[in-house]
Amino acid sequence: MHDYHTKKISLPSGQSIEIIYLIDADAQNAQDVPVAAIDAVETALPLHCCPACASDLVYPMAWQETADGNWQVDRRCPNCEWFHAGDFGHDEIEPFDDAVELGTEILLTELRTWTYANMSDDVERLIAALDRDLIQPIDF
Repeated sequence: MHDYHTKKISLPSGQSIEIIYLIDADAQNAQDVPVAAIDAVETALPLHCCPACASDLVYPMAWQETADGNWQVDRRCPNCEWFHAGDFGHDEIEPFDDAVELGTEILLTELRTWTYANMSDDVERLIAALDRDLIQPIDF
């Protein structure tokens, strides 16, 4: 089995989801890419795009507003484990925030879709079991 680590996210509804990050030892690490090459690509890409592997799944791990109104943001790419901490202005952060919000909405929509599909399957199995008298009072 691959190495992995997990992150638990609490949703506004009170539910929580656990995200499992698989670490592929054979994948190219961001440390293998020359720093100068990353710096050159990074300036041309939006903040949600990885300069090491071109993934558009980069997300903020931590952020803090600085005294001068900029934002210090730690970013991570789940694809290649690239990590970067940097200071960014408001004009750079707004599109990044929009991309993160859009990604969150997409994930939540998928979560709701799969939850509904799984629950529908469970209900159909329960109905079939009740119809066949497979569930007895002793089961409770």
